[in-house]
Amino acid sequence: MKLFEYEGKKLFEKYGIPVPKGVLLTMESTRPLLAPPLALKAQVLAGERKARGGVLFVEDMQDFEKAKRKLFETTIDGETPSYILAEERIQAVQELYVSFSYDTESRGPILAISAKGGTGIAEAQIIPIDIALGLPDFLIRNALLQAQLPLNSSLIALIKSLWRLFIEEKAILAEINPLFVVKEGVYVAGDAKIILDDNVMNPLFRPFLDLDGDIAVLASGGGASLINLDALLYFGGKPANYVEYSGNPPASVVEELTVRVFSKPGLKGCWVVGGTANFTDIYETMLGFVQGLRKIQPKPTFPIVIRRDGPRQKEGFEMLREVAKNEGYNFHLYGPELPMSETARIMVELAYKK
Repeated sequence: MKLFEYEGKKLFEKYGIPVPKGVLLTMESTRPLLAPPLALKAQVLAGERKARGGVLFVEDMQDFEKAKRKLFETTIDGETPSYILAEERIQAVQELYVSFSYDTESRGPILAISAKGGTGIAEAQIIPIDIALGLPDFLIRNALLQAQLPLNSSLIALIKSLWRLFIEEKAILAEINPLFVVKEGVYVAGDAKIILDDNVMNPLFRPFLDLDGDIAVLASGGGASLINLDALLYFGGKPANYVEYSGNPPASVVEELTVRVFSKPGLKGCWVVGGTANFTDIYETMLGFVQGLRKIQPKPTFPIVIRRDGPRQKEGFEMLREVAKNEGYNFHLYGPELPMSETARIMVELAYKK
């Protein structure tokens, strides 16, 4: 889910990131209690609003109504605004760029930072982040040096706040462009581009299909999960359900799904399967799986085959081995060394003792 600018800036304020003073306007709104000069910004999800006439500057209140009316009549990529954000116009000495997102090559989060905001982001320095280590200060300082920016404590603190937002809100993208430099040590977020994971915004909505079989399935990856069901059927397995939990869900979501799939009577096995994830925290999802298992009474004794790979897979599997040892679960753990289809065969052999 992509947030409007004003929604993103509410999140910025929640995490202590400075934003301009602003007021949200509708067509019926009277003059905002802000002194000009002002920036009036159409609240649409399309990019490059300024170049498309979605941002107007007002030097005095005589032009305010005219500019407001014009923005409400402006359509950008088929979208006409329901709201306008009126903000104090910031006089900046420099405009920066900073963002957190995910990278498919490193299969983890990245920090992008540039001394040039706006269209200068092509020159941004890209710094991969080990999600297990987080964002230590030395990594931020190294990024600032690469971007030829000063090692300013206020800027370091702002980047750490943006990182906290990115992680805690389960964002796919958290971007400030431009980040205004008002003076040394004073930074203000000129814009907010936040994209949240749809599965986090609606954590309990997962496509779930009840089937007639006796092997519970918790799959990850929409297309891969259907292929895996085909593999299970090919080897003679009978799936009890279809559900998939992609999108880096929190442990609570996987816990809920685990309780649901294990509630079916007559199960002979459980197959937790997925390919190599780019963004899903394997430890977090396996923790949710264990939390769900602990709610099942009597304790399941049938074989549970788990095939997963991705960020924090090693830590996740270490936790699973410890749980199996201490609590007696019948786990069979496999990583990228074994194809998903092969674990379907193993699941069938263990469940039906073939």
